[in-house]
Amino acid sequence: MFERMKKINQKINLDDLNIIVLIVSIFLYIVSLLFSKNILIIIFLFLLNFELFIHLKRNKYLTFLNAILPIIIIAYLLLSYLDLNLPFDYLMIYRIIIKTLLIIDYVILIINIIKKRNIKYVRGSKRNHTFNELRKRMIKKVHQDNLNYIDDYIIDNDIDKKSDYYKVISKNIKLKTIEDVEEYVVLNYLRFYKNKKYNHRNIFDKLNLAFLGIHVIILMLVFLLR
Repeated sequence: MFERMKKINQKINLDDLNIIVLIVSIFLYIVSLLFSKNILIIIFLFLLNFELFIHLKRNKYLTFLNAILPIIIIAYLLLSYLDLNLPFDYLMIYRIIIKTLLIIDYVILIINIIKKRNIKYVRGSKRNHTFNELRKRMIKKVHQDNLNYIDDYIIDNDIDKKSDYYKVISKNIKLKTIEDVEEYVVLNYLRFYKNKKYNHRNIFDKLNLAFLGIHVIILMLVFLLR
């Protein structure tokens, strides 16, 4: 069972997370933390952070935060069992520190996920591969290529320009050009969109549903376990 869960976890690709889902998740995460006083919820949120962390390329800030947060949370658990006579609510202050670090950690994680999704490429990609635009771009080129081919064919076969055969060939140039362009457009249009990752990254698939669902469940638990 553990091995199966491990394989499923390794297949998770954060590149497929929808940008809207990521932005909404920040809001849900912060709301959950602000209203939560239950240490279990805080632990769940840290585990969510850590799950995202293990799927991202390491950097010194994320490594530091995800290394120190477990220590701070464990220290908070130990302090909650101590009865210290202090003139202020030290546990509340400690919770604020933990929540602040968790939010900073989560925001950095989301920023890194967005960067990993290669947003610059998505914004820079131009949708100039529609049927009509491909037709406009290719029709002159194909027509000229056909003219050159027919001219060579007429010269090679010594066809009289006053003959009926020449007239038939000339009339068919336009039809052949249209057929060639249509074939080119269909092949290149399908090839472009088949290999285009932009469309896949922005669909709302099972991964996005699960990611958003986890945040919603945690938020519901916050109000149930307060």
